[in-house]
Amino acid sequence: MLISMTGFGRGSVDAPFGRLIVEIQSVNRKYLEIFVSMPKEFSRYENEVRKWIGEAISRGQITVRIHLMPGAAAIEGLLPDVEMLRSLKQGWEKISSSLGYDPKKIDLNFIVQHLPSVQKIEFAKDNDLPLLQRCLDEALSALVQMKKKEGKALAEDIEKRLKMMEKIVPKIEELSPDASARMRQKLAEKIAEVSKAEVSKDDDDRIFREVAIFAERVDITEEITRLKSHFAQFKEMMGPKGGAIGRKMDFLVQEMAREINTVGSKSLDAKVSHLVVELKSELEKIREQIQNIE
Repeated sequence: MLISMTGFGRGSVDAPFGRLIVEIQSVNRKYLEIFVSMPKEFSRYENEVRKWIGEAISRGQITVRIHLMPGAAAIEGLLPDVEMLRSLKQGWEKISSSLGYDPKKIDLNFIVQHLPSVQKIEFAKDNDLPLLQRCLDEALSALVQMKKKEGKALAEDIEKRLKMMEKIVPKIEELSPDASARMRQKLAEKIAEVSKAEVSKDDDDRIFREVAIFAERVDITEEITRLKSHFAQFKEMMGPKGGAIGRKMDFLVQEMAREINTVGSKSLDAKVSHLVVELKSELEKIREQIQNIE
C-alpha cells in the first residue's frame, strides 16, 4: 500500500474554555519538516506536538495550525466584575469632585479605559494536554486516510506503467539475438565488396572473431536480468506491507534507469532504440509519481 505525501486533516474537541481545533496539511518534501502555528497559551506544548507528528509521519512538509475558539462562559470570564466597576465609578467621581470636575463625566467608557487589570482566561492548563493530543490524533487520522486514498491512485498509475514496461522488455530480448547475425552478414558483404570475390576461409575466420567480440560487447542478458529483478522488487514494495518506501522506490528507479541506458548504449538496432525510448518514457512517468510517495 502506497501512501502519498499530500493530504489534509482536521480535528476538533470541546474544551472547558470552548473549542479546540487542529488543522494539518502535508505536501511532498524529501525529508520531514514540521511547521507549527499555535496560540501562545499552548506554545509550551510544541515539543509534544512535534513528537506526536513524527511518530505518525516519516516524510513531507507538515504544517500544523492550532486554534482556540472561546465559548460563552470563557468570553464572560473576560468581562470585568460589576462590583469592581461600581467601586471604580464611585472612586473616580470622588476624585473628580475633589478636583473641581463634573462627576457626571465619569461614564462607562472612561472607567473601562482606566481599568487596572482585566481577568484573563486560563486557556491552557496542564490537564488540557490530553485534549490537545486527542484533537491532534483526530486530525492526523483524517490526514493519513487522505494520504492513503491519494496513494492508492498513485499505485494504480504506477502499476499500469510498470506493466507496459514489462511488455516492452521481451520485445527487446527478441530483437537482441539477431544483432550478431546481422553484424556477421554486414561484415561478409563488406569484405566481399572490397575483395570483389567470395569470402575465403581466412576471411570467414576473421569475421567470426569480429562477430564474437561484437556479440560480447552488445550482449544485454545481464542488464535484462537485473531489470526484471528490479521490476519484481518494485511490485513487492507496492504490496500490502506498505510503509514509508518512497526513498527506496526512488533508488530502485535510478537503478532501472541505469540498466535501460546501458541497453540503449549497447544496441545498434533502430527498433531496439525505439523500444528503449518507450521504456525511458514510462520510467520517467513513474519517477514523477513516486516523488509524492512517503
